[in-house]
Amino acid sequence: MARPDYYDAPECDTHQEKGAPKFCKKSEPGEGAERSCAYDGARVVLMPITDVIHLVHGPIACAGNSWDNRGARSSDSQLYRRGFTTEMLENDVIFGGEKKLYKAILDLALRYPEAKAIFVYATCVTAMTGDDVEAVCQAAAEKVAVPVIPVNTPGFIGDKNIGNRLAGEILFKYVIGKAEPPVLGEYPINLIGEYNIAGDLWGMLPLFDRLGIQILSCFSGDAKFEELRYAHRAKLNIIICSKSLTNLAKKMQKTFGMPYLEESFYGMTDTAKALRDIAIALDDAVNGLEKRTMQDRVERLLEEEETKCRERLAPYRARLEGKRSVLFTGGVKTWSMVNALRELGVEILAAGTQNSTLEDFYRMKGLMHKDAKIIEDTSTAGLLGVMREKMPDLIVAGGKTKFLALKTKTPFLDINHGRSHPYAGYEGMVTFAKQLDLTVNNPIWPALNAPAPWEQGEEQLQEHVQTAFRHAETFLAEDISVSRVKVPTKFATVNPQKNSPALGATLAFLGIDQMLGLLHGAQGCSTFIRLQLSRHFKESIALNSTAMSEDTAIFGGWENLKKGIGRVIEKFQPGVVGVMTSGLTETMGDDVRSAIVHFRQEHPEHQTVPVVWASTPDYCGSLQEGYAAAVEAIVSTLPEGGEPIAGQVNLLPGAHLTPADVEEIKELVAAFGLTVLCIPDIANALDGHIDAEVSPLSTGGITVEAIKKAGRSIATIFVGDSLAKAALVLKEKFGIPSYGFTSVTGLEEVDLLMASLSAISGQPVPEKQLRWRSRLMDAMVDSHYQFGNKKVALALEADNLKTIARFLSGMGCEIQAAISATRTRGLDGLPCANVFVGDLEDLESAAVGADLLVANSNGRQAAAKLKIGAHLRAGLPVFDRLGAHQKMWVGYRGTMNLVFEVANIFQSNAKEAQKLAHN
Repeated sequence: MARPDYYDAPECDTHQEKGAPKFCKKSEPGEGAERSCAYDGARVVLMPITDVIHLVHGPIACAGNSWDNRGARSSDSQLYRRGFTTEMLENDVIFGGEKKLYKAILDLALRYPEAKAIFVYATCVTAMTGDDVEAVCQAAAEKVAVPVIPVNTPGFIGDKNIGNRLAGEILFKYVIGKAEPPVLGEYPINLIGEYNIAGDLWGMLPLFDRLGIQILSCFSGDAKFEELRYAHRAKLNIIICSKSLTNLAKKMQKTFGMPYLEESFYGMTDTAKALRDIAIALDDAVNGLEKRTMQDRVERLLEEEETKCRERLAPYRARLEGKRSVLFTGGVKTWSMVNALRELGVEILAAGTQNSTLEDFYRMKGLMHKDAKIIEDTSTAGLLGVMREKMPDLIVAGGKTKFLALKTKTPFLDINHGRSHPYAGYEGMVTFAKQLDLTVNNPIWPALNAPAPWEQGEEQLQEHVQTAFRHAETFLAEDISVSRVKVPTKFATVNPQKNSPALGATLAFLGIDQMLGLLHGAQGCSTFIRLQLSRHFKESIALNSTAMSEDTAIFGGWENLKKGIGRVIEKFQPGVVGVMTSGLTETMGDDVRSAIVHFRQEHPEHQTVPVVWASTPDYCGSLQEGYAAAVEAIVSTLPEGGEPIAGQVNLLPGAHLTPADVEEIKELVAAFGLTVLCIPDIANALDGHIDAEVSPLSTGGITVEAIKKAGRSIATIFVGDSLAKAALVLKEKFGIPSYGFTSVTGLEEVDLLMASLSAISGQPVPEKQLRWRSRLMDAMVDSHYQFGNKKVALALEADNLKTIARFLSGMGCEIQAAISATRTRGLDGLPCANVFVGDLEDLESAAVGADLLVANSNGRQAAAKLKIGAHLRAGLPVFDRLGAHQKMWVGYRGTMNLVFEVANIFQSNAKEAQKLAHN
């Protein structure tokens, strides 16, 4: 019996021309898994039929590994996205699965009455065991109310192209010509090989609608079963970038007298050609050669659309022109994409496809540079060889090549089924250009491809280290009086993002073991601070008050303060008392320093308990400033001098760091063989642990005895610009050099920390950290697609604002607005034109149109008002999410955490937006 023509299609020309690769070659044993099978090919064609049940008859592999993994989209039914399988087990393989399949068909037809048909896919195992899928489908069809269609395409019969052709045969045999269209327009056409990947079809439909062309049936993007049944009434078939369905077009031509064209809608050139060719064919079919009705319409549309498209493409072309690309796809769209890339000024260094024909080869060669290479070896090794030889600026290919490209730190754009953006038509061309630009020009690439500081030679390494070494002096030398940062001009603050400075000081004091905080002020102030910190950390907060009354507010609070210090020492026996002031006592003018001196004189029995005082009036600064004042007071009061202790360093962590952040930084420093004195240390105090006994004092922080040794350290490391003054106190009192870091979140920022720690310790960067660095780089390339050109509005304390704004900008986001709680040095350098001091009401205005809002939990009102679903909780308080104190965003590992967290927020929000757009 003659072999069916769909096995040896005429397009699979084996005639070899000089320089032409071998086409349609079979996979050989031991080759990589670049090519797919017949089952997958059939599934590609049929699965986008949206309102039918796609039942896979076989063991779990075929369905379990493949269901809902293509980007074909639907504007209506989502039934096609459900994974149905008979899941053959061992006994089914031994005794046969026909009964199981029969029962499955009946069961699914009953449970999913909305299904318009059931497609049943045979697989390798069921074909090998002899299950008669066609007979079962025929028997089941007599019991159910919908067609049951066998898809006899087990994987071993051939490659993906054969599966595509067999699917075309199945459609022709069982579906096409079985119904009549409810409405038949003047110019009805079918699209064949258009699967609505990422919504491509929806970019083409407006063009056809404007021309008065009716898309009668689409094989099979966004397709309904009934629409395919009346495809025989079209006047023209258009094959879209899919030679594997040419057999279907030819059979329809032979049976129904329907001509066909092969066209592409990728790029302006091919879109214009496609529309002109369609117009000529339709005029011929409908009006005869004497009329140009459709051709005139097309020319008017092209004149309008091409002008607009070129204007919109201009800024992208300016940034893309001269870039060099390797192009590789799994289908014949390669030659079409060559045109699209050329229109953007991108040079093609090499191109190829697994499923090309000789005609495609000549087409590609004619469009590319004469020295461009046609890729024949499509294995991993072959593609790597092309990349090493050509050194492209980007790779445009299918998803199987994606991670190969990204692992080599080469920008990559997916043009196959795994993509998220439509590229067809004029709107699609603009999207294509935008995505290329976002990919190639994302700021991560210079950072990823630059050598690490310790790889740049000793001289360059020392330059990096000197940046951290001089940071405190450089930062404090900035003249804030000429800052561009605007301050509030409105008379009332609405939804403040600030917390009180006394709260910040309390947070710092909580990082000292056996500490008891004493707020010199009215009783309510301490209550509110405890409540705010408790709901953020989910902890009991050790804080007392001097309970100022009306009388003491008039006559002075000295006695209240002295009594308060004495009472907390006698009652709680703290290791240290941390005193902070409030707006009330600062306005009164209480001399806290003198009051503490008098207390010492009056109570010599309490001389062994240190008392640390920080001035924290409510009207000066915010949480960050109060925290910094407390840390400065601690290092001014407690450390003692003496012989330096080898390998001991001080670590001053900023107020914006979580307990998990602090712990990670401590471990990073210790990894270099250094002993860390963390002042203060909230890592073990506010980390959510449960003690054997609940203490009224702070527990788990750094001890007073350890702080006393801080004057004998060989270096001070501070993270957060607000602690520059505290670091200089230790330098001025004890001669300890300081190394400062605005942030330790981000690849370059952590590199600087690693280089500095290496210089301080004399030890190389640990292998473990190099491994985490590699993981971070991998996370960046995997996730950068989600960040590109996203607009972000932030409202945070200054140190946190600098950290997260720079991180997001470095990942490719546009910082739309950066709102600081206070005006500080360093804000002028933020990568944002709109930087100002404001409240969360200001955020509601500044964040209009943003894709992401970054603020504490109080920012949820702004997010809800603006309908921004993407809200990254950061800062303090975070009370509507659990585990805020365990978030770790520092170091290589923490930056990786933040990369994934934000990328997932963007990705989830994008999916929700897609649902809203098409529901």
